[in-house]
Amino acid sequence: MTMQGIPRLEDLIAEQNNRQSFLDQVGVYFIREINDVEAERFAKSLLVIATHLKGHANQRITVYINSGGGSVGAGFAMMEMMYKIKRDFGIPVDTVVLGYAYSMGAIIAQAGDKRSMGFFSTMMLHGGTWTVSGEDQKIFTDYQKLATMYQQKIGELFQRRSTLHTTRWWANFIYSGRDRFLSSAECLKLNLVDEICEFEPCYILTPDDK
Repeated sequence: MTMQGIPRLEDLIAEQNNRQSFLDQVGVYFIREINDVEAERFAKSLLVIATHLKGHANQRITVYINSGGGSVGAGFAMMEMMYKIKRDFGIPVDTVVLGYAYSMGAIIAQAGDKRSMGFFSTMMLHGGTWTVSGEDQKIFTDYQKLATMYQQKIGELFQRRSTLHTTRWWANFIYSGRDRFLSSAECLKLNLVDEICEFEPCYILTPDDK
């Protein structure tokens, strides 16, 4: 600390590094932004966490999501890393929605082995927003093919994780042109989470807990 009580930059950086090191040791990661930079940071962190936890019995990685969404490509890269950690290290990766998981955040949540959600939390599903420029042929043919492929893959993901409805049903539900906001209870009913934290047991302390 400086004499004026303002922390030095070196101290702030050291504190942040220590905090990140502790989270790596206990197997915890927090997702907010979903972009290429965050996807790279996420991949590196999960490798560090998995390397630390490998060989320890009954260890799990928990990914907490509080995100308004972001890049589809970056989100898929983060999911691929989660699946790679499961395959290569044999460590389950759980997802927990805290606050909100919208758009790509809700999709990443489906990659968890165990998917949990807070009582006050919400999900939102909708079609992606595209801003493209270029030749007509590329815009109306190539990008249309990519959009259709994304819809198919995301619809299949939700069908597999929910075991409800068909891939086409989920694609139509998500890409309906609406922003589909879902409460934690609605997500549980649709099998988009495995458990939710009910109000009484999670937020109210009993006399024995105090």
